[in-house]
Amino acid sequence: MEEAELRRHLERMQMQLYSLVEEKGSFVDPRVVELSQKIDRLVLSIQRLRMQERIK
Repeated sequence: MEEAELRRHLERMQMQLYSLVEEKGSFVDPRVVELSQKIDRLVLSIQRLRMQERIK
């Protein structure tokens, strides 16, 4: 996946997270935590991609 596509996916997931937190009223709801962890992994993927591009 290209970085731009990953960033668009990240933005969509962040919006989902905001909505889910509003709906659940909690940052520790299991679904909120799960989505937050997925976002963390996606951010790491984007960072790794950027690091690989710098090495080239």
